Amino acid sequence: MNKIMFLSVGALVLTACSQGANDESLTEVSTVGKEQESVLVVPSNLKLRDGQLTPTQTAQEKGVQDGLFSGELQVIADNGLSVTLLITNTQKYGVPIQYRSGKTADLHLLAPDGNRIWAWSDDMMFTQALRDVSIASAEVIRVGFEVPEKVLQRLKGRGYSLVASYAGRATESERAAMSDVSLSLDPYIR
Repeated sequence: MNKIMFLSVGALVLTACSQGANDESLTEVSTVGKEQESVLVVPSNLKLRDGQLTPTQTAQEKGVQDGLFSGELQVIADNGLSVTLLITNTQKYGVPIQYRSGKTADLHLLAPDGNRIWAWSDDMMFTQALRDVSIASAEVIRVGFEVPEKVLQRLKGRGYSLVASYAGRATESERAAMSDVSLSLDPYIR
């Protein structure tokens, strides 16, 4: 009987390794009595469900992006602004995404009070076709935008910002695909 219990614990340890367990390891606690009994202690970042160790959900810290992907805005000032949104799949697996139009992302220019004063998509038209894709682990998608010089010339003072919104929706997760990404325009406005 002890051999079967020991093999079960060994299988759980191997499962934890394949599930990406961190440096906290499983511990076996033994009690001495008529029969030796083993108890499995599971670290707080894992839970045992259906014989498998799976990571537990942890609360997000403030400022941490809660989406499946991370986003970054890069800006080059040249007769307006050339803006690139980098969307990176930070998961250890591919994520199925659905787009509900031809738009992959949008870029908004916000006034210091938070009101939208310009959007890249204002003068665009997009197909209404559904697109289903899978974004591989660590894959980076680049989406380019242009903010015209005439739009920048209307800006007076400081406090303006760009906000990029990703249009993709994760089809197999309740989490957002990506949180909005914002960037202050203070360094780019004269």
